[in-house]
Amino acid sequence: LEEAMMVSVRAFVLASTICGCAAFLPLSSVNKFALSASFPGRTAIQCNQYRTRSQSGLTGLRLSGSEDKGTARAVGERDSGRHLDDSAERTKAVSDLYTPFWNYAAEVLQKRLGSDLKPYPIPDECVRKEAITGKGKREALCSTQSYAFQTSKLRQIRAAHVQGGSNLQVLNFVIFPHMNFDLPFLGLDLVTLPGGHLIAIDMQPLFQSEAYAAKYAAPCMDMHAKHAKNLPWGGDFPEEAKQFFSPAFIWTRPSLDSDVETHVFDCFKDYLNKYLDLVDAAQPETDPARLEEIRTRQLAYLKYRAEKDPARGMFSRLYGPEWTEHYIHGFLFDLEEKIAAGAYAPGRPLPCAAPLNFHPTPVA
Repeated sequence: LEEAMMVSVRAFVLASTICGCAAFLPLSSVNKFALSASFPGRTAIQCNQYRTRSQSGLTGLRLSGSEDKGTARAVGERDSGRHLDDSAERTKAVSDLYTPFWNYAAEVLQKRLGSDLKPYPIPDECVRKEAITGKGKREALCSTQSYAFQTSKLRQIRAAHVQGGSNLQVLNFVIFPHMNFDLPFLGLDLVTLPGGHLIAIDMQPLFQSEAYAAKYAAPCMDMHAKHAKNLPWGGDFPEEAKQFFSPAFIWTRPSLDSDVETHVFDCFKDYLNKYLDLVDAAQPETDPARLEEIRTRQLAYLKYRAEKDPARGMFSRLYGPEWTEHYIHGFLFDLEEKIAAGAYAPGRPLPCAAPLNFHPTPVA
């Protein structure tokens, strides 16, 4: 069970990380060696942003590729696997890396969103789940704590905090706007495994167009440049995944806990606050054609996420398949169910009797 769980964990975290919580990748070709924390040689499709200028100024922000020396490798190909070997452990590991991140996010949400911040309904059985993993000296309690909120502009603000000891830590923090706004999705993915860390931070575009990039990516490029200096590009990713990234995408694999506690934390803070700046400035769309485009893009994206979610294997082994499917469709990507039940209308918060909660929930 432990071996199978670790393979599923690796598939889940790489997919979630390289897509910045905006679109998981199909990982049928990924085996236990494919998720090494470093590819010693690769052809890296890097997020090198460039601007083409004309008389009107900025006309494009794009992804471009550059080659690194060495044998090309891509996600899904074999590597040594030494960095994620089951017996590998980080030296002087920090056992609770991401609680400070969540505490900061909770404070910022309350301060900046104020009275507009309301609780978002989480199924009772999904608020917190625990399981014992491993055996002998490796036995550990693994917990998944969920948080969710909503505002008049943001349909769902959610976080999943997975804690399984110093060598398995995940904070998955995502914000989905209401369907009457063309805002991007915010994805902050922080993952720690025995061999190191997988970090993806981005404001995922709803549309791929120069006008959309100029509106939402361009204001983030100075911030991206500031953090890219300390968080080097994490390696290759598939061509099919490009549609889910913005030019301001941060994808990195630091080896040191101290880098996560400093450089990653600074980046996390800046992207969260910048996104909330964009939310502050956002105005609702009223054109019926534009609203239909937004609806189509959001539903297609969420359907893809729910169908391809590699967390399914990890959670199924931890908590069982029935709970897992309910968690994926009834909480993580619940918009289709809410629309089908007639419970959701753009810009209208869902009723929720639960109080605002920013702290771990005791298991009954």
